[in-house]
Amino acid sequence: MFPDLNQARAKAGARLGELADRKWFRLAVAAFLACMHLAMFAKAGHERLGIPFDSNPDEAPYFSNPDARATVGYPRQPHRWSRLVVSRLDAQHYIGTAVRGLTACPTDPHSPDGAYLDCGLGWLPAWGTIGGFIAQIGHLADDKALMFLSILCGLALNLMWTSPILVGKFGKGAAWAILIGFNVYPSAFYIVTPYTEAITLACAIGGFLALTKERWVLAAFLCGASTAFRVQAVAFAVAIGAALVMAAWVRRKAEKKDWWKPLVALPLCGWGQMLTMIVLQITLGDWRAFLRARHAFGDAHTWGRLTDVAYYVKGFAGQDMDVVFLAAFIAIIALTAREVCKKFNATENTFLILSSGMTIVLSVVAPLQYWGITRYLMLCPLAFLGMGVMAKKHTALFIVWCLLCAAFYWHVELCGYITQGNPGQCPCLGRMEFGMPFGS
Repeated sequence: MFPDLNQARAKAGARLGELADRKWFRLAVAAFLACMHLAMFAKAGHERLGIPFDSNPDEAPYFSNPDARATVGYPRQPHRWSRLVVSRLDAQHYIGTAVRGLTACPTDPHSPDGAYLDCGLGWLPAWGTIGGFIAQIGHLADDKALMFLSILCGLALNLMWTSPILVGKFGKGAAWAILIGFNVYPSAFYIVTPYTEAITLACAIGGFLALTKERWVLAAFLCGASTAFRVQAVAFAVAIGAALVMAAWVRRKAEKKDWWKPLVALPLCGWGQMLTMIVLQITLGDWRAFLRARHAFGDAHTWGRLTDVAYYVKGFAGQDMDVVFLAAFIAIIALTAREVCKKFNATENTFLILSSGMTIVLSVVAPLQYWGITRYLMLCPLAFLGMGVMAKKHTALFIVWCLLCAAFYWHVELCGYITQGNPGQCPCLGRMEFGMPFGS
């Protein structure tokens, strides 16, 4: 009896493994997970705010005043920018750029810094510009164009987590655990919003996978592209640059005649940010326009936080309890980094360690107080790859981690996002509950 049962289990496991290798199945799972994020938005909008997914389907976002200030006044323009429940907080600025581009920005380089902030340039314009272009050619509303673009990038990212490259490195079970660990992460819902997380991560992870295949130019191109969408993507630019230098050094040490080939891709490492500055110089007459807008916004990298114990202690009880996941990521990396690094060569590890280390540092020094640390940590590839190792070697711990993430996802991050940080509508902000949205 028992041998037959074991044989049946082995056959079922083999069939499941074959199914997991099929592209259509991987795509179906990736699409299902994206739909789950959208379903959670719809559920949260109904339960937390009593609103539908689209509160004004007949009127797309628009400016009644083409020169309306982006960060001052109420209600903020473009009108209807928050009609979709996925559009909150900074989504206004990406949608605003999609609708009006940089037409409200001054062209006199002697203008005050605040003028660049007022026109929406405090947020990198590439994503909104792409969204506006797609909206025009596809006859879509700008907010929906950005949402659909994010969903497509999210699908690509989910496919990458179960790519043959990572399956070959970690095994099928661990690769699928990485996919699950990423999608239950509290900030994972950003991959279906008008934000830039999906495109930034898709470019960075795509660049890393290209690096593992020694496709140097493609790797640098993709990582360089990420710098056009998020300032924190500088971590990927530095990491891919260092990885290319490491690759050249390893190849030279191996006495390969074409050892220098990886270095050819170095100029592409930060091309997204460089192109942004060139465009700003041509259109506005000041390549520093974005930096000046951020200065007006109050950006200040507080490096003293790295050694400020009080900052971390207070962060555990902060509104979104962001330091909980900062500590958790450091713990996951400490637990799994050695095993993860064994699966990659020196070039690949250079990228993983540098990009993840810089991301963790920036997540501490960059935010205004604590807001955004959990979201910034989404750009930390070493931790997510570590979840695959954790699922394989510490299964119970991985399950507990996923349950904790799911609870924070629903009660803290998603609720805080759709209510724009209103503790009156999110009683769990600053404390935890363990009920789930589809329970009793």
